[in-house]
Amino acid sequence: MAASQAVKKKRGPDPRIDPYIVVGNADALRAQLTNAWPRLGERLLGAESAVKLWEVVKSGQGIISIMHDFLFSERMFQIIHDPKFPRVRVKSRIHFLADSMGGCGLVTPRRSREICAKERAKVQHVIVRRDFYIECTCGYQGPAVNGVCQGCGTMALSDELMRQENMYE
Repeated sequence: MAASQAVKKKRGPDPRIDPYIVVGNADALRAQLTNAWPRLGERLLGAESAVKLWEVVKSGQGIISIMHDFLFSERMFQIIHDPKFPRVRVKSRIHFLADSMGGCGLVTPRRSREICAKERAKVQHVIVRRDFYIECTCGYQGPAVNGVCQGCGTMALSDELMRQENMYE
C-alpha cells in the first residue's frame, strides 16, 4: 500500500466503548444490587440529592464495591430520577439501574441500556447435530448421521469399540 493512500474509515460514529465491557459491568452491578437492594434499596430511592445517595452507598459497608467515586452516585441519582425509571417492580428497577450504569459514564445511560439489550439479544450458537466418521463391516466408510451407518443402517458397535468406549467412562 502506498504511503499516499489513506485507509478508508468505517461509516458512522467512532465506538466509544466495547459492548462486552458495558454488559460485563451491567451484569456485575446486577449481582451487587440484587444482594444490596433489601438493605439499601429504599434508602437509595429516597435520597434527595447525589450527596445523600453517596452517603447511603458509603454506609453500605462495601456491599456495592464498584461504586468508588462521587460521580458514580451523581449518575445513579440522575438515573433514579429518569422519567422512564420503573416505579413498581424491584427486579425491573435493579435491571434498569444496572444496565444504565454499565457504560461507566463513557456513554449515556440510554445508550448503555441499548448496548446491553442488543448484546443480550444476540443468538448464542449451539451444536444442533454431531456427525462421526465410521467404518462399517458392510464396507461403508464416511459420516454416520446420528450414529447410524448410512450403508446398512446398523447402530451396533463392535466388541472392541465398546471396550474402548467403556474405558473412557
